[in-house]
Formats: sequence, structure tokens, C-alpha cells
Amino acid sequence: MKQLSIIFVMLMIFSACKKDPESSYSGQNGITFYYMSGAEQDSVSYSFVLNKIPKSKDTVWVKMRLVGKLSDKPREIKVIAGPGSTAIAGTHYILPDYVLPAGSFTVKYPVVLLSTPDLDNKSVRLVMRVADSKDLVAGTTGQADPSSANTIQFKVNFSNKLIKPDYWGYIAGYIGEYSDVRYQFMIDVFGTPNFRPDSKGGSIGYPQWLNIQARLNNALDKYISQHGPLIDENEEEVVFPAF
Repeated sequence: MKQLSIIFVMLMIFSACKKDPESSYSGQNGITFYYMSGAEQDSVSYSFVLNKIPKSKDTVWVKMRLVGKLSDKPREIKVIAGPGSTAIAGTHYILPDYVLPAGSFTVKYPVVLLSTPDLDNKSVRLVMRVADSKDLVAGTTGQADPSSANTIQFKVNFSNKLIKPDYWGYIAGYIGEYSDVRYQFMIDVFGTPNFRPDSKGGSIGYPQWLNIQARLNNALDKYISQHGPLIDENEEEVVFPAF
């Protein structure tokens, strides 16, 4: 009987540990932005010039999630511009009213970016912050689990001209330091602005980078034979590493 009692107690403890974390949450219901650790960051870059069909506005969808209990009713989300923003409300962006749908832990918030003439020569930053609404407060931040992290602010850098991709630091060893001319040359060669590596949520791994390097160097050799050296906006000659 003693052994049976011990087994029963252990089963009860195991059952309590396996309980749905939502059912044991007792704090104030909140919401945060979130991103996948390693593969993503708390910021994104956007350029209107990369659209094949010109756009006067576009929407960037930013991931958010509940820190608290589910509800059978939609709940109001409040997002505001925070310190560090250089973008102007109503001129460069719109932060619309939005809700967390009933029965949902996650939602994608739509920040609307607006193309204006002043962005032809500069980039601006919008620092989005979660603010308290009548239904949800700004949630707890930090590493939520081994694969993701919560944050109450998310940054969007945008422009009408080329803008340095947020992942460039992770690929500079393969293709060199960023410049608008270098990036535009790569876009012209490959017909795409997306060079996101697999380590940051993309699909380009080491073998593919070797092929990219070879193709870029071949294209650059052809360009030089016809036009001479490719010079960027910093008066530096563009060259690509080769392995």
C-alpha cells in the first residue's frame, strides 16, 4: 500500500506539471511583440523601391502574442510610436486600431507604411511600442521559451531608396560590406532583393553562397570589361570575395 501511495502522489505531481500554462496564469492579461530567437530580430527593413509594381503604401505584418488567458471575446490592442522614432504619424505611417481575435493566442498587427517624396533621399524609423489598452496591458518581455522572445517594442526602418537589409551583417563575409551600389548590382544579377541566410530564417546556406559568389564575380568581370570598375556611392570600388 505504501508503494501504491507513493506512485499515486508522483502521478499527481506529474499531472500538475503538465497542466496547460494558460490555465495556471494568474497575472494581468498582456500582449507583446515576439520573434524567433536566432532566426529573427526585433526589427525589419523595408524599401518601396524593391516593389516590382510601384506602391504608394504597403503593410508590414508584425507578430504579437498573448501573455495571459484566452478569452471568448476579441480584445483591444494598443500600439503607439515610441522614443527613437523619426517617422511622422499620418505622413509616413499609420498604426490602426486592432484586436486580438476571440480564442487566439497570436495575431499579426498591420503597420501601414506610406511612400512620400522625402523618403527618396532618406530612411526613417518607426519604433512601435505596446501600450496598455482597456483589455490588455504591455506583457512580460524576455526569453519566453528556448525558441522565441517577447518584446514590447519593434522597429521598422523604411525608405523609397535601397535600405540595408537587417541580416546584412550575417552575409558580409560572403559578399562584402553593404553599399547601395553593391546591393543593386546583386539585385540586377539575381532578379531578387532577398538574400536572407538560413541562419536568420532564410533558405541560403553555405553551398549556395559559394555559387552566389561565383555568379557575382562572373557578372562583375563582364561589367568591368564593358564599363570599367564598379564604383559605389562611397567612391569605393565594388569587389566580391571569392573562396
